[in-house]
Amino acid sequence: MTSLMKQQIANYTVIIEKQKRLGIDKDCYTAFAPALGIATEDESIEQAKNAIQSLIQFHLESLAQEGETIPIETENALVTKSQVNLPANAILSA
Repeated sequence: MTSLMKQQIANYTVIIEKQKRLGIDKDCYTAFAPALGIATEDESIEQAKNAIQSLIQFHLESLAQEGETIPIETENALVTKSQVNLPANAILSA
């Protein structure tokens, strides 16, 4: 008799932003999973999405292998923006 393991699935918030690569003036997309504290970058949004998904999977497998607790986001997570006043002498990047 074969026992079936129930597949567990977790959802993680991922923030993807267009940025400049460090040291060179070339665009890239960074993907950050705040609940796990991990990030990656790639050439396009789609590549960044794929890269962060692979990194999340690797990170979770590593945590499980080491016997560490896997952080799970709650359904109550709130993603928002905060509006602030910039200092008059602020130098802005675009």
